[in-house]
Amino acid sequence: MSEILEKQDYFEDPTLPIQIHLRDPQPEFPLHSHHFDELIIILKGTAMHIVDGQPFPVKSGDVFVVSGAHKHQYLEMHGLALANILFDSNALGMNQWDIRALPGFHALFELEPALRTQQKFNSRLQLNAKQLNIAHDGLRELQRETAEKSPGYRVMAKGLFMQLVVFLSRCYSDTPPEESLDLLRLGDALAHIETHYAEKITLEDLARKAHLSPRHFQRIFHDCVGRSPIDYLMHIRVSKSALLLLSTNRTITDIALDCGFSDSNYFTRQFRKIMELTPGQYRKNSPR
Repeated sequence: MSEILEKQDYFEDPTLPIQIHLRDPQPEFPLHSHHFDELIIILKGTAMHIVDGQPFPVKSGDVFVVSGAHKHQYLEMHGLALANILFDSNALGMNQWDIRALPGFHALFELEPALRTQQKFNSRLQLNAKQLNIAHDGLRELQRETAEKSPGYRVMAKGLFMQLVVFLSRCYSDTPPEESLDLLRLGDALAHIETHYAEKITLEDLARKAHLSPRHFQRIFHDCVGRSPIDYLMHIRVSKSALLLLSTNRTITDIALDCGFSDSNYFTRQFRKIMELTPGQYRKNSPR
């Protein structure tokens, strides 16, 4: 049987969508899944990490994300110590962070969890001793902030978590080409969409970024992200336009052109398809 962990039972502060545990040693824990995500950094020792019934050996320096829907546990633990950071990506607004311009962010937080079985866990981030020490210092500071709850701790905790995510994403982005496998190439395509969404982007452009044929790229992209590359691009454009509709008084036509739409009528159709409201209705009905 697998236990489902609820957010309210494991986040000590309901106003903070981050919870950190530094476990040395890591105790035995039953097979479980949860309604949040986990960022895990192996600090020392070894173990067998079972994810959805598949065994993956882990060791000091390994970094990986376990998405909420996946069932996992640790077996065969030998001196295992780890940092377990629980986080709610929606509450943190991670889909709006400019870190999404980093290929390593997509590889670590989106692609590796989705392709773990296919990649046989060879695509995980592996920190060297210096990088692991830097990460460990940041983890201890994050734990101290969340434990002491000094005035301003929520902002500080979120900032420290963001700093850690940036550091780890940069480490992944800096992985030598011969060790980065295909995930960093896919991450590069995702980052290209995030930073060039207002420009003309074709499936062929993205496939070249990933060094794959358009057909193979489209299949892998859909497996990882849950939609086609062009559909993903459209969602990014609509998301960016929605922010501008609420944060500026610019005309709908100007916003449409700045977000990569050829004209306002096409923009309205795509916006309503995704948001279920016209741009004008969205601007009028949303609190500003």
